[in-house]
Amino acid sequence: MKTILLTSLFLLAFCLPALGQQKMYEPKSGSAERTALINAMRDHDLKKNPDISDETFVASGLKVQSGWAYANVEQKTSSGQLVYGQAHVFLQKTGNVWKVVFSTFNDKNEVGVDGLERLK
Repeated sequence: MKTILLTSLFLLAFCLPALGQQKMYEPKSGSAERTALINAMRDHDLKKNPDISDETFVASGLKVQSGWAYANVEQKTSSGQLVYGQAHVFLQKTGNVWKVVFSTFNDKNEVGVDGLERLK
């Protein structure tokens, strides 16, 4: 009896948190959520480098789950030229606002430790 109770408590402790989690999904193109995610990335990068205001952000991969998002993003000029290559961005939703918590893009077009500094 004691073994059954302990086993049940163990399973409940590890399975219950998973029940509240949302499945991973990709926001549809043109949706308000996708637009909010792209705008959060654009705002984050514009604060660091105002010269990119005419660039287009293209998300080749965008996944959302339980208030977190991952994006694989390319920045292109108005003529369609690739600026940086692919950047990897992690975002977190706080309240109704998406914020970048980590990005491999920086104003020197290089991956650096500045991304790790922003996490602190």
